[in-house]
Amino acid sequence: MAATSAELRRQRILQVAKGHFERFGFRRTRIEDIAREAGIAKGAVYLEFESKEVLLHAVIGTLFEEIGRRYAAEVMGLESPRERLRATLRFAYRELSRDALFERLVREDPEVAVLRSLAESGDNPRKADAQVEMIRGWVREGIERGEFRADLDVDAVPFVLGLMRFLHYHTGIITTGDRISRERLLDAVIDIFIAGLSAPAPTPPSPGKRPGRGSTR
Repeated sequence: MAATSAELRRQRILQVAKGHFERFGFRRTRIEDIAREAGIAKGAVYLEFESKEVLLHAVIGTLFEEIGRRYAAEVMGLESPRERLRATLRFAYRELSRDALFERLVREDPEVAVLRSLAESGDNPRKADAQVEMIRGWVREGIERGEFRADLDVDAVPFVLGLMRFLHYHTGIITTGDRISRERLLDAVIDIFIAGLSAPAPTPPSPGKRPGRGSTR
């Protein structure tokens, strides 16, 4: 079905607005500049989005939908819960390095007030609760399968994972020179995190002793 003129106008506004938020940040972006580049009246933008914050929420919401589809295709089908968690962080770091919008917003607003207001709006709290429960389910599954330590704080793991997703933005404050790349540093963070969750490997049998049998005389 072909998009209506109203749908096309909305898509155009979102496309132009995303570029402005990436280049200028939230505070310096102006609705009149977006309207001018989109080729529509300023009032037409406000008919679609009642404020600049609402417009930013719509831009991020559209971006989240696209990212969510890629995440489902890449991560959700993995058999191992440990590999799902590993892939979740790898996916997050790749997406954050590819899209300039989130890094611009975090750099401009270290407390991430705009993103936090987005997380608290509409049905997003319900979605966030569902994601937390999904990660907890993965951890419980990993414990049952012997992949994760049995003494893990299952309730805390989703929030630790949430904090680690933002490490991508903070690697620049570490003085590494040419000694290690950002990508290698993030890979090491993931490996250490997964190692901390993982159950110890089974102890191999002693030489000359068959598994499951006692010593022979």
